[in-house]
Amino acid sequence: GIGAYLVRLGQRVIQMKQGPIILTGYSALNKLLGSEVYNSQDQLGGPQIMYPNGVTHETVEDDQEGVASMLKWLSFVPKTVGALPASRAESDPVDRPVEWRPTP
Repeated sequence: GIGAYLVRLGQRVIQMKQGPIILTGYSALNKLLGSEVYNSQDQLGGPQIMYPNGVTHETVEDDQEGVASMLKWLSFVPKTVGALPASRAESDPVDRPVEWRPTP
């Protein structure tokens, strides 16, 4: 229910490959529509729907993989408000000569 809605209010959504994110169950929608249109929760909010539509940013196998994904994402976030994001030294200098150009 509302938990599925609150998920989308966040900045990043990580969804397990075996679990839908839905507001209303498929049987309730079938009753509303008056016919059997849906036969599973996955048809409404499964990862095969949510990921391609941009609701889910990443799909994972289990909770441990989900936590690892969160920690990786957080490593790109600045430590304090107003701070610059973490960066690393470039191995490709910006002032190097251009050796190849595409043909028109």
